[in-house]
Amino acid sequence: PLMVEVRGGLAVPIASFRTGPDHGGALERAASFGVHFMYRGPSGWGPYVGFDQHRFDCAADGCAPHAGAREYVLTNWDLGMQRTVARFGWLRAGLLFGRMERDAARVSSLGLGIEGGGGLRIPVRGRVTLTPGLRAGWLNSRFRDGPLMRLRWATADLGLGFGF
Repeated sequence: PLMVEVRGGLAVPIASFRTGPDHGGALERAASFGVHFMYRGPSGWGPYVGFDQHRFDCAADGCAPHAGAREYVLTNWDLGMQRTVARFGWLRAGLLFGRMERDAARVSSLGLGIEGGGGLRIPVRGRVTLTPGLRAGWLNSRFRDGPLMRLRWATADLGLGFGF
C-alpha cells in the first residue's frame, strides 16, 4: 500500500498564464518532473505528499537572458488525496504550496493553490506500475515588486511507481 512514484512529462501554460507576467510574451511548454509518496488504503483512498517542478521557457516574455536564465521555474510541494478507481485508474486532488523563480535573484512569495487530475495504473511486474496521467494546477503568487501572478497549467506525464 505504500508507494513512491517518479513522474516526468510536459506542462503547458493555460488561461492568462499563456502570456508571461513581465512583457506579455508567449510562454512555451515546460519540462516537468516530480516525486510523490503515497499510501493506498483498503478503501482505495490514500494521502500523497511530494513535489513537482515545471520549467517554462520565458524567452519571449523578456526574462533575464543576461544571467543565462531563460525559464520561469515553478516548484510546488503537493499534499492531497488519491483514489484508486476500478482496477486500473486513479484520481487525485490536493493543495499546492509553490514558488516561481525568474532568475537566481528573483523568487516569488510562497503561494497556495490546488491541483487535480487522473490517469491509468498499469501493472508492469511485481510492485512496479506505470501511471500515465493528466493534471491541472492553479496557483497565485507574487514577486516582491510585481503584480499578482495567476499561474495556470496542464500537465501530461508518465509516472513509474514502486510499491513497498
